[in-house]
Amino acid sequence: MSVSVSALPFMLIYSLAASAVSAVNNSIVAGLKSGNGNLHLENAEIAQKFFNKDFETTIMDEAVLIKTLNEHGATALIKEEGTIECNCEYFHLVFTRKSADAPYTMKITANENKGVDEIAKDIGTEYTLNAQEISYNKIKERLEAQNLQITDEEIFDDNTIVLTVNLED
Repeated sequence: MSVSVSALPFMLIYSLAASAVSAVNNSIVAGLKSGNGNLHLENAEIAQKFFNKDFETTIMDEAVLIKTLNEHGATALIKEEGTIECNCEYFHLVFTRKSADAPYTMKITANENKGVDEIAKDIGTEYTLNAQEISYNKIKERLEAQNLQITDEEIFDDNTIVLTVNLED
């Protein structure tokens, strides 16, 4: 028994599908404008399909923020004067601030509102923990530099750390 299979219909369908995908991609790319290496939406119809939400933060330290974003899996991180931009999970994040002594504002862009509040909370929590860890390490270094010994260390449920230091020689 022999069976023959014709590849012609498959190749014809594949070719038609590829040209349709290419036409869709070209129309989407036509709605995007490149400026300073970043993509910006020009087509209002495409822009309306995205959800944007702004969050006020207490984030002050740029280095701790970048560390936090990297730990959170940030990709395509761009840092410019007063602005940090990246992709994180399914979200595009932009952190801006007006001056070096002002906190960052976080703008999250996504396809929908689902998960936006959660990622903002997660990044805020991770930033706080990273800032606390850095502060803790600096305090320990300063105590050691002054030849002061930590006699007790207690961590509470809210992640508060209490260090007891022996001040007597």
